[in-house]
Parts: sequence; C-alpha cells; structure tokens
Amino acid sequence: MIFVTLPTGFPRLEAVTRAMDAAALAKPPTIEAIGRRLRSAYARARADGYRRLPMGTIRKLPYAYWCKPEAPLPVVHTALVNRYWSEALPEALRSTPRRARRWLTPLFFTYCESFSARDAHFQDYARRLAMQLPRAEGEFAKRLMALHGEVAFFDPARVPGRLATALVTHPKPLDVAFESFLLWPKFTDTALGAAVFDAALELSEMQLREWDVIARLLDWAGRMGAPVVRSPHRVKFADALLRPWRRHQPGETVKSRLVEFLVRVYGDPRVEGNRLYQWRDVSPEALAVIMGWLAGDTLRGFMRVLERTADEIWRYRQKFWMAYYDAGYIQEAWLALGWEAAAFAKKLQASEKGLGYGRLESGAAPNQSVLLLKLGNLVFTEWSHNGALRAYREDSRDAPELYERRYHGQDLRGARSMDFHDGLNQNPELRHMNSDGGTWQRKARDFIRQHTGIHLNDRDIL
Repeated sequence: MIFVTLPTGFPRLEAVTRAMDAAALAKPPTIEAIGRRLRSAYARARADGYRRLPMGTIRKLPYAYWCKPEAPLPVVHTALVNRYWSEALPEALRSTPRRARRWLTPLFFTYCESFSARDAHFQDYARRLAMQLPRAEGEFAKRLMALHGEVAFFDPARVPGRLATALVTHPKPLDVAFESFLLWPKFTDTALGAAVFDAALELSEMQLREWDVIARLLDWAGRMGAPVVRSPHRVKFADALLRPWRRHQPGETVKSRLVEFLVRVYGDPRVEGNRLYQWRDVSPEALAVIMGWLAGDTLRGFMRVLERTADEIWRYRQKFWMAYYDAGYIQEAWLALGWEAAAFAKKLQASEKGLGYGRLESGAAPNQSVLLLKLGNLVFTEWSHNGALRAYREDSRDAPELYERRYHGQDLRGARSMDFHDGLNQNPELRHMNSDGGTWQRKARDFIRQHTGIHLNDRDIL
C-alpha cells in the first residue's frame, strides 16, 4: 500500500496564524479603571511578596504604571515592577508569538496613553520596552521593531517630531495612515497623539503653506474628542495655520477653507467676546492675517450689496478699494447695513464666509450701506447711493469704531471728516464726482498718499 507523503508544514494555517498575530490593534481598554483595580490587587498581594498573583494580573501591569494622583508604580511596588521587567516579561516574549503579542499590547497602549517625554519614570519605561522588543517572537513584535526603526517610536524625545512628519505627509487618508503605524482612530486623544499633533504644528512655514499639510491638520483637529479651540493646542493651532501667510497670499480655495474653519470653530475675531476668549493670546501676526482675509470678504460683499441695491458707481468703488486690498494695504473692514441691504447680505454669507456687518438702524434708507475700513493710520467710511467718502485719523475721537453691532446714520455723518480738498471746499468729505474720468479716485488716492505714504498708480485704481 502506498501512503501519501505527509506535509512537513501547513503554509495556509501558518499564514492565518501570522495574520492573526500581525492584525491591527483594536482601541485600548479603559486603562485608568483597569489600573486602579490592578493597584488594589497589588496592594493586597504585597504582604506575601506578590507570590500568589495570577500571571494575567502581572501581564496587565503596564496599565497600573500611572494612576494619578498616586505615585508611579515603580515607587509604590518596586519589587513587583522589577520582577515584571526582569523575569515575567522576558519569559513571555520568548514563548509563542500570540503570547508575546498579549504581553506587548498593554505596554504599547500604555506607552501611547501615558506618554510624557520629560518624565523620568516614563523615560525608563520606554528604555526598558525598547530593550525587550528584540527578544520577542512573532509578526507583531517585528512590526513594533519596524516602527521604532522608522520613526523612533519608543524614543520619547524623537518620536513626536518623526511620527508627526510621517503622518502629515502620508499619501493615504489619516485613518489609513494611523493603521499603517498600528494606531487606532482615537489615537488623537492620547497623550502621544497630543504630542505628535503639537509637533506637526511646528513644521516649517513652507510645509504649513502646502494644502495637503493644511488639510491633514484640519482633518486631525476635526477628529479630536474636544474642539481644538478648547484644547491645549488652541493658540498654537491658529498660529500654525495663519502665520505662514504673513508675506504670502494663499489661493482662494485655501483661504476660503481656512476662514470657514477658523470662524466656525474659533468665532469671528472681529467680535470682542471672541477676541477675549477663543482668540486670546494668538499672535498679532496671525490675527492680522485673518483680519486681512476677512476684510477682503467684507469688501467683496459690500460691492455685491451695492450691485444688488442699485448703486450706479459700484464698479468704480470696487476697482478703487480692491486695488488697495490686493496690494496688502487694507487691514480691516466692516459693514453697516440698512435692513434691505442686510437681508441680501445674509444670503451672501453662504459664499462669502468672512462677510461681517452691523445694522444701520436710523438716519439712512433701508437699502443703504456703509463700508468702514482701516488703511494705514486712517479709518474711512464709504457710503453707498452717492453718499460721500469720509476719513478720520485712527486715534481721533471722531473716528467710528469698527465691528459694532448697531450704527446710526446721523452719528456716522455727524462726525467731521478730515479735509479732502485742502480748504478749497465748504464740506471736507469727498463726493464721488466724475467716476468715468477718475476725478474722485485720484483725489482719494492723493489724500491717502499724503497721510499714509501709500501710493498707487492710475492704472491700479481706474
């Protein structure tokens, strides 16, 4: 009788076993609750030198390493911790790959959840973990070793920066990028996740102007358990997104996405309450960037309101003021709108995310509007419907305040303007005369040059 030769290996079964060993980690357990239960068990077992502790209770020891406000486990249960690192863990890692994985998992989760680069006990924990990894069997252990080689994963000083770069520049979506580093979706809310995100906000300004990097940071912020504005990253996040644009102009899509996100999450910085809270301590340079972007949206919104409310010279106003904005000279802008103009502006806010305005409640027609803008050391009020242009020194008592919720037409008209005519006209304000010929535009341009030193050519403003 001829017998079929028995196989010397079981490749399919071995492949399945390797796959089980190398599978992505699920989310971590409730480490704090487990840690407190373990600490109680360890306290009861201290009397007999921990001899009766089940091996499963010792395997989970990393979960009890830090249970604030108690001292770290090495301080409270020194003998047990020494036994874990010198005997129990090495023995487990040298056995089967599945057992090695079960022992490495608590170490890995605790490393991520309790990460603290400056803590001496955490540094010791990371050093011991990195030293034990080469002893471990199986695909999971190999993957952890590869992580350490690729991004210095178990080096607390280096991993935040290296992992941040790897995740931010990863070509796949963020959840896929996380999986490639054995991370889970809510890794964003771990201590290591916070350190990595903080490091990502320290990328170079050139990198932070790349849309792929910006989109990744916005995606990351949107995945965090709490809004970024309520996190320790509040100031650094806003600075990272805005300061790189101090001397550069983003594309319209990039600017629109940043304005939409920041105004929605942080609130409009032109509103005093938002400046005092959500935007508090954000750098002046970052605030100047977003205020300038919002000024552009407000200017464009003003022109569209003028177009809709039948201001026959809106095109000339648009050409004039957008020339100064595009040259980077208009720092801030705000609108005061009659109720008809406000109704149209409300519809515009769907497309002009940064359009802001207050109500013009009296002393003006319902369809009238007033543009208030800051240019150099001057504040201008530009009235619609053949209204006059007025100017004030920023520090003057007569200068109207931007960002008010309500304005009265008689107050805006009553404050005496600076003189556009060098005393040659009874009224100091400037009427929009002969727009086709550029009369008022040149006079306004020369006035701005005289008082601020800012000059634009005819081809820019006409």
